[in-house]
Amino acid sequence: MRPLVIALGVCALSLAAPAEIVDRIAASVNDTAIPESEVRKAMVVSALTPEPGESPEAFRARVIDALIDQHLEYEDASRFGPAPPDAAQIEEAMTRLRDRLKAEGKDPAAEFAQAGLTTEEVRSSLERQLVIARYLRERFAPIAFADEQQAREEYEKRYVPEQAAAGAAAAPFESVADEMRKRSSERAFDEEVARWIKDLRQKSRVSIYRIPLPAPSGSERPPTLLFGAAPTPPSAPTPTPGRTPAS
Repeated sequence: MRPLVIALGVCALSLAAPAEIVDRIAASVNDTAIPESEVRKAMVVSALTPEPGESPEAFRARVIDALIDQHLEYEDASRFGPAPPDAAQIEEAMTRLRDRLKAEGKDPAAEFAQAGLTTEEVRSSLERQLVIARYLRERFAPIAFADEQQAREEYEKRYVPEQAAAGAAAAPFESVADEMRKRSSERAFDEEVARWIKDLRQKSRVSIYRIPLPAPSGSERPPTLLFGAAPTPPSAPTPTPGRTPAS
C-alpha cells in the first residue's frame, strides 16, 4: 500500500498582523484550505521521500497530492463515525515512526521540531491515519480476497516472469501459494482504493495553488499557477480545478 503522509491537519490561512502573511494556501479541498505550512511539515516527517532525480517542485507536488487524497479519505471515513483507535495503537504507530526516522539516520525530536510539529500534533495525525487505514480495511479487504484461481494467475502472470527476469528458477506453486494469495489480495485492494480515490476526486472541488513570485514595484501581475490555466485578476489565488497529477 502507498505510504500515508504524517502532516494531515488542515486549517485556514492565518495572519500574524493586519498586512503580514505568515502562511499561504497551497491547495483547497471542498473549500477547506491546506496551508503551505502543512506541506512543509509533510515534506519533513512524511514517509514520502524524494525519488532519484526528482526535483523539489515535483516532490512538493507529490506531497500536496497525497495530502489532498488523505483529506478526502478522512472526510469520507468520518461520515460513518468510525471508532477512534485506542492509545496502544497510537503509541505503536508513534514507535514505528520514530524507528523509521532513526533508521534513516534522523533524530525524531529534531525532525518534529524542524517541521514545527509538537508530539501531540504528530499523535493526532497518526490517529487520523489509523482511522483511514481501518476504514479502508473494513470497506475493501472483503472484496479484495483472492481465491485459488486468482492466486494461480498471480503466480503465472507475475511471479514466474519476475523470477525468470532475475535469472532464478520459479518455486512450485504449492510452496508459494499463500504468498501468491497475499500478493493478489494486496494488488486488488490497492486497485479498489485507487478507483475509490479517483471517484472522490471527480466529485470534489480540488484546487492547487502556486506561491506567487513578488511582482516588480508598481506593477500588477496575477499569481502564477502551478500547473497552468487562464490568468485571473490578482485579487485572489488562482485555483487549478480537478485532479492534478504529481509528476
